[in-house]
Amino acid sequence: MTRFAPSLPLLALALLALPILPSAHAQTAPATTTAPATAPTGERIINAITVTSTQGYKITVPGGWTPLKNAPNVDVAFVGALRPTVTVTVSDTPPELKVTLADMRDLYASQMPKDVPKLKMLGEKIIKVSGQNAVLWSYTGDGDGGKVRWTQVFTLKNNRLYTVNFVAPVNTPQNLLDSGRAILDSFALTAK
Repeated sequence: MTRFAPSLPLLALALLALPILPSAHAQTAPATTTAPATAPTGERIINAITVTSTQGYKITVPGGWTPLKNAPNVDVAFVGALRPTVTVTVSDTPPELKVTLADMRDLYASQMPKDVPKLKMLGEKIIKVSGQNAVLWSYTGDGDGGKVRWTQVFTLKNNRLYTVNFVAPVNTPQNLLDSGRAILDSFALTAK
C-alpha cells in the first residue's frame, strides 16, 4: 500500500528515480570481457578490489569479477563468470521533498511490476548499512536471457539514494551466488 498521495513534487521524484530501478534487460547483458583464471608467469593475481567512490560509498569485489566500463546509468558495475552482475547506482533527491526510505521503498515497489516481467518477490528485510536503515529485497523475474534473481539493497543518506543490485541467472552455481552476496555485504557508506 502506498504511504503517500501522488503529487507533482513526488511525480518529479518518481521520474528522477526511474533510471535506477532494475531493468530486466540492462542488468543481464552478457559480459564482453572475462578475468583470466590464472595469471601468466611474472604477473600478479588480483584477489580483491575495493572501490571507493567520490559518490560517498565503498564496495569490495573479489578476484574473478571484471569491471564493466561505460555501463549505462550506474556508478560502477562488475560482471562475474556466467553473467552475474553487481551494479551501484547513486541518485540525489531534491532536499525540499524530504524523501524517506519508506517513500523510496513504496516508489520502487509500485514500479517493479512494470519493469520486471513475471516478478516474484522472495523476501524483504530492513538491514543496516553503515548505521543507516536499508531495504534488502530478493526477487525473481524474466531477464534478457531467461529467468534471473535479483538481490537489491537500497538506502538513503543526506538526500542521496544508493542502490546496489546483484543479478544472476537462476541456475548460477552457489559459489558465485555467495561471492555476489559478499559484494553486497561489503557495501558501506563513506559520506558524512
